[in-house]
Amino acid sequence: MVFKHLLWISHRFGTSLRKRGFIAFTKSVATGSIAIGCIALLLSLAVLDGFQESLEKNAIKFTAHIRVQSFNGEKPAELPDIVLQYPGIQSIEKSIQREGLIRKNSQGEIEGVLLKGIDDQQEFSLRPKHLEVGSFNFTTDSSKEIIISKTLADKLNVSIDSSVIFTVMTFNPSQPNIPIPINAKCIIKGIYSTGMSQYDDIYIFIPKTTLNTIIGLDKHEFTHYEIMTKENYPIKELSEWIQEQVPYPLFVQNVYDLHGGMFNWIELQKKPIPIVLSLISIVAVLNILTSLLISVLEKTKSIGILRSIGMNQQSIVLMFIWQGLIVGLSGIFLGCAISFGLCSLQQHYGLITLKADLYFVDTLPIKISAWHYYLVCSISLILSLISTFIPAYIASRIEPTKALRFS
Repeated sequence: MVFKHLLWISHRFGTSLRKRGFIAFTKSVATGSIAIGCIALLLSLAVLDGFQESLEKNAIKFTAHIRVQSFNGEKPAELPDIVLQYPGIQSIEKSIQREGLIRKNSQGEIEGVLLKGIDDQQEFSLRPKHLEVGSFNFTTDSSKEIIISKTLADKLNVSIDSSVIFTVMTFNPSQPNIPIPINAKCIIKGIYSTGMSQYDDIYIFIPKTTLNTIIGLDKHEFTHYEIMTKENYPIKELSEWIQEQVPYPLFVQNVYDLHGGMFNWIELQKKPIPIVLSLISIVAVLNILTSLLISVLEKTKSIGILRSIGMNQQSIVLMFIWQGLIVGLSGIFLGCAISFGLCSLQQHYGLITLKADLYFVDTLPIKISAWHYYLVCSISLILSLISTFIPAYIASRIEPTKALRFS
């Protein structure tokens, strides 16, 4: 039979069934089940990938891709030339950090913080953060100015140009076991925000020279190296290679080591995805199978007539496979369209908010990836096709005489 004639007959079978309430309902349920399955899977994948991307981007805003420091806490040795000249590395910075306490005044609340000495031009160009108010630029590289987070500013009840007092501990070389508290007064130059509470609560940026001066170090001293890689460069492999090149007592950590808890949490959420995919797919397959079996039962007489006028078994099989594919494609298209719309709304408007102290970010992150749609559509289409074989086979085995007698 000419293929276009076969499609026309298959189309007539489907449209005539729409006039029957129960049959139309079963087809709608089958289409809806596939759509819901696609929506559930696409949203899950978009959220999980969005979380991973968001956490990685926010984590490197404070720690860089790779950190190299000394086991004994002393000034790290110089990195080998082979590391300094490695083509996958975008930048290498000598950084200094020191724990401390901050308060608005002598009677104000005290918060524990981590002071990071930076070169403002390099820090905020390599690891951009959202500026709420003020500036990311210090007046000079030795000015007593700081940049704090909006979260910390709210806790301390301070704003731009407010003065704060922070305390850091240093040690006298002659008495290395006795810590000496050092107080310093600084002006707030800028207020930033990243949406990650565990960082926003503690990180304060200060000129590197200023921090070195306060804690009594030479201006060229530092506590660790911060390495930024080129975009999409394999961080884990590079960190392992650097570890092989640097001398003892230097050790290397990448962003996944430094924030293992967050990334392990994401990996844990991804593990149930195959199970969920299987369950939803089975439900969708059974709905299509049931719908087509009812269609076969309802159209037994019509199938008998078609067989009696010469339609072969292969054509009957193709006709029902086509009907199943139409149901599957309709559900897939509907599910993808709804999923894309919901993801786009969340991505652009941040309609769903989260508690940053529990979920690391303040809005539900979404990442729309083409491979998600390729994967879900392919699997759904294949399963829809498989589900048509049993009804199509049953329909093809109907004998014309028995079908007409049955009617």
